[in-house]
Amino acid sequence: MHTPGRLLVVPAVLLTLAACANGTDDLLPGYYEEQAGGGGLGGDGGAGGEDLSVSSSSSSSVSVGSTGAGGVEGEGGDAGSNEGDGGAGGGGGAVVECDYAAPNTCTGAEDLGEISGDDGGDSVTLTERGTTSKWFKVYVVDKFNVPGSEVFKATLTSPPGMNFDLIVYPGELEVDAPDCFASGVRGQGTPESFTTTWNDRAGPDDHLWFAIEVRHVEGTACGSEATWTLTVKGY
Repeated sequence: MHTPGRLLVVPAVLLTLAACANGTDDLLPGYYEEQAGGGGLGGDGGAGGEDLSVSSSSSSSVSVGSTGAGGVEGEGGDAGSNEGDGGAGGGGGAVVECDYAAPNTCTGAEDLGEISGDDGGDSVTLTERGTTSKWFKVYVVDKFNVPGSEVFKATLTSPPGMNFDLIVYPGELEVDAPDCFASGVRGQGTPESFTTTWNDRAGPDDHLWFAIEVRHVEGTACGSEATWTLTVKGY
């Protein structure tokens, strides 16, 4: 009932609440609106540290990368302010391992086939590439039974920043297999090279087996940056 002479007074605060109740809280996707007095979004954590390689010993033939340092946390917000809590620091970088161990042994050496060692014979060069230590074998054949010389040469080229050694194990005449118990001869020079000659007798064949070891010595590069090149040839 309306009472003449009286005015209906509604507190301003109630009008404000009613207006808010009719509003909307919907926001565009991916958008965040800071509310007064509430904490905002946390700061992003710092990026993880970069992978770092450490030098390995030749005995282990493994290079292990150290874990990178975490990023610095974001700055925390004050209570009741619009600034959000700091984000957590970023995680460290992933560990990287480079394994230079040989996948085989002398008795399981990869067969490169045969080449002619005769003076005046076919000059064939065989080429191999790899990124780890490895064993090979090659058969140098005597195709012409005439007095002269047989020749064998092997060359190993290491990539920049890496050092692989060339070690050759000569076999014995008239023994149809490499000698894995022979004394190895290390290549000399840069690139490392090994050359040997022996008599080409007029009677029996002077075929000769050679076992070849490519051995990682130092350097921590991985993949294509660790690629060495081995060439072998006869005369």
